Amino acid sequence: MDKIGIIVSGDDPKRLAMAMNLGHTALASDIEAHLYFTFDGLTHLMEGEKDLTEIEPLLESGMPNPYDLLEQFVANGGDQVTTVACTTTIDMLGWQQDSVDESVTTTFAGAATFLDEMDDADHVFSF
Repeated sequence: MDKIGIIVSGDDPKRLAMAMNLGHTALASDIEAHLYFTFDGLTHLMEGEKDLTEIEPLLESGMPNPYDLLEQFVANGGDQVTTVACTTTIDMLGWQQDSVDESVTTTFAGAATFLDEMDDADHVFSF
């Protein structure tokens, strides 16, 4: 099976939408997908209400909610999907690990672990 890595480092919901587009396409193509949420991108995995103001025009024109896509990605992806919350970022920013939404987070790890997992990846993308 092929494997890709996707690094999400920005908090813009459009970045998550692009990552989800790529992730769902990978699953449909039977490609294993590992998403690494770090720095501002980690906010996508945090519990609580998400501000979609910036992308309201896109949502109104038919773009799916990227947070709904993230939930579906994890729920339907099985062992083909890994979503990693960066522990280094959590520690560095003084956030609490229990504030991360475990329904969309499959593991907690640092960069070294992610890089080790991506050693045999076919491609790694960044958003």
